[in-house]
Amino acid sequence: RNFIFDLQLNSKNLADGGPIDEMEYSGDEADNNHLPGAKRRDDGSRKSRVEVLTMQVAFSSTGREWATVSNEGLHVYSLDDDMIFDPILLTEAVTPGAVQSNLRSGQYGTALVMSLHLNEFALIRQVIEDTPYGSIPHVVRSVGPEHLERLLQCVSKCMADSPHVEFYVQWCLELLQTHGMHMEKHRGSFMRAFRAMHKSVQTRHDELKSVSDNNRYTLDFMEDQTKLLLSAD
Repeated sequence: RNFIFDLQLNSKNLADGGPIDEMEYSGDEADNNHLPGAKRRDDGSRKSRVEVLTMQVAFSSTGREWATVSNEGLHVYSLDDDMIFDPILLTEAVTPGAVQSNLRSGQYGTALVMSLHLNEFALIRQVIEDTPYGSIPHVVRSVGPEHLERLLQCVSKCMADSPHVEFYVQWCLELLQTHGMHMEKHRGSFMRAFRAMHKSVQTRHDELKSVSDNNRYTLDFMEDQTKLLLSAD
């Protein structure tokens, strides 16, 4: 995703059409470059690396993201795959405050879609866990195909360290039942999310199986001891 740029923190040679040094000339202007005494000439040399003139560069506090403003627009780079900015249907009304407001009013589907647009994991987790158990099917239906992969990743990540196992298993079940046909047709796009979800479910299953087996052995032992005491009496 990241490209290599030669960054020049100097905008004095920047015009509306881009860098002055790379502007194309035609007609008389192009012929003037070849006149005796001309300061600029086309010697046939070409550069293979893209040059971007930038006016400002800023780094995040963690050092894992940085952004720059250039004549090509705003460039945002990150070392984290889950920090992808999604501007689809993003307006001034889509804010963390609006998400909280929709949660308080019981509009869980709208709150979830907004949080997915903002792509803030803590906010998405709050919306998921504040959604009532009985409202999960209705909320899942409000999620569009463009956000399914991200929602699956978030549910898998939340499930990994949450004590609400049944709650998140229900989320996984509803996602597969509601959007299973679409995900099956585009399985290549969802394979990473499928693996993450399967890993989380399998890990929690193994943990619960171990606890259940220990409890069963303890109960069997207590039952045998009780029978021995009763027979002795």
